[in-house]
Amino acid sequence: MDVNFDKDGFFYCVKAVFLIVAVFFVAKFASGEYAEFAEGSVAAGVPAYAAVERSLAAEPQEPEYQELAKTDGIFANGEEVLIKSRELAEAGEEFIYIDLDSMKLTVYKGKEAIKAFPVMAKGRPGSFFETPSGFYKINYKETKHFSSIGKVWMPYSMHIFGNYFIHGWPYYPNGKPVEAAFSGGCIRLSKADSKELFLLTKEGMPVLIYDKNVSEPVFTENSYFRKVLSAKNLKPLAISAGAALAADFETGQILFSKDPTTVFPMASVTKLMTALVASESFHTKIFRVDKKALETYGDSAGLVEGELFGSEELLYPLLLTSSNDAAALYQEQSWNFIRSMNQKASAVGMRNTYYEDASGLDPRNASTPEDLFKLFQYIYNNKKPVFDILSLKEYKLTSKNKKKAHVWKNINWPKEDGRFVSGKSGYTDEAMQAMAGVYKVKLSEGEERNIAIIVLRSADREKDIDKIIKNLEENIFYGNILVKNPSEAKDQPQKIIFNEANIFEAVRK
Repeated sequence: MDVNFDKDGFFYCVKAVFLIVAVFFVAKFASGEYAEFAEGSVAAGVPAYAAVERSLAAEPQEPEYQELAKTDGIFANGEEVLIKSRELAEAGEEFIYIDLDSMKLTVYKGKEAIKAFPVMAKGRPGSFFETPSGFYKINYKETKHFSSIGKVWMPYSMHIFGNYFIHGWPYYPNGKPVEAAFSGGCIRLSKADSKELFLLTKEGMPVLIYDKNVSEPVFTENSYFRKVLSAKNLKPLAISAGAALAADFETGQILFSKDPTTVFPMASVTKLMTALVASESFHTKIFRVDKKALETYGDSAGLVEGELFGSEELLYPLLLTSSNDAAALYQEQSWNFIRSMNQKASAVGMRNTYYEDASGLDPRNASTPEDLFKLFQYIYNNKKPVFDILSLKEYKLTSKNKKKAHVWKNINWPKEDGRFVSGKSGYTDEAMQAMAGVYKVKLSEGEERNIAIIVLRSADREKDIDKIIKNLEENIFYGNILVKNPSEAKDQPQKIIFNEANIFEAVRK
């Protein structure tokens, strides 16, 4: 049998193979180049929030919240201070430990107490001037600092955060000592003790402020139980939010979560931290509304150039109408305001949170549901006036120089929803809809529980939160159980008798 060799066909096939191989390698090279380009773009902040998430993911993350047994709890910042103090002691570090309950300041070197001093005054608990618990450091020291807020001299001042110092007994410019009362939030010592402490300390030295009232979890006699679901109901709750968390606001018990450690832009939920830092930093300062602030995107509060407001008064438009102008005014008045916001986030224990501006317009303002839950609990425990403002339906105020009378309505949640207790919403194109709120949820026959619900990157926050609440009410019960052995059968397994919940089982880790 004759076989004819087709040279043209052979060379055609060879060329085709080479062409395919060449295309493959070019495509692979191009994809690699693009990956490097994309990686560089993210690192450069495009998209900005992805860069934040990327940098946070590079660090080992420890979950702050999880479903808890009855004997566990989510600790407020005070417990983290105790943990931090043990870590510094074990490492042999020098640090200052201030106990707001015993009113004592102690200088440690490792586990050894070098010197202890009585604290003469602190901020009034429950006020805007309450001394903030957390861990900080000595940023700078001055033998004599003049307070532009209190108009007094503060001897041997050690700056720790915002407008907070450790210092000696203050006095007026005429030399008269201030009255023996609560401070504006600073840690006040006697002049002699402050001088001795001043000589013992150095810049950069850690300062731990502990308040036992926010470190101890609150436990109840009752527990949470989850309904035993049938197979058809086992599919997860469908919500549009990219990340969400629902937890008992009092005990911290997690009742629902969806990717609670995922970082997303938070839009105007940023203003929770803006309000916290502003309330701790400015106190009685008077603000003049200027043209620069009014040029900030948005006009939700209707502020007018030249109006005068006290620092606390500006919290109402900031929180109720989500005024970007008010946020800009706070940011303008302190050259390190954003730094203070990030420092405060670190002190509270918000490990996956970053702030770029005070309004939330910048998409680099990013956080997680876990961190925002922790912040909201911290605000409630330490700066409740901020929490209370967010619960108002509206607030009426005339500027100090009578330029305009304002009525600021709460736009964070529909006013007709009686479940809403307090909370802050936000929206930008990058963040979509965000919400950090507390709601009354009926989880037993005769009791409603305050449940914190946080959603990020939601297409419809109202619908998502309504779904979460209804899911909790249908599937979660808050009550108690009695566990005992029948007296006639001591060797038999324990019989569990449920109170009004015979189809429920305990929520477990």
